[in-house]
Amino acid sequence: ISPASGSLLSGSTATFQWTANGVPVTQWWLYLGTSQGYSDLYNSGSLGTSLSTTVTGLPTDGSIIFARLWYRLASGWKAIDAQYAAGNSSSRIDKTDSHDP
Repeated sequence: ISPASGSLLSGSTATFQWTANGVPVTQWWLYLGTSQGYSDLYNSGSLGTSLSTTVTGLPTDGSIIFARLWYRLASGWKAIDAQYAAGNSSSRIDKTDSHDP
């Protein structure tokens, strides 16, 4: 997933991109939230087989934004989690700590 987990988002709009790496993904879905697994900031709905989405209206207060990229395989749904700092140059994420700050 791009931007890479731990990145600083530079403003209230961000484009998220990903790749299936040869895995037969039939559907993608992106959540962005204030806690892991939440979709209170953004819920893409089904993105079909699209490999990107642009999100607007993100916070820029230095808070942590949690992402969950869902993908559907023949065997069912799986997910990849990531975290971002919300558009404040003094923000950072400790990439070695996967817990809430």
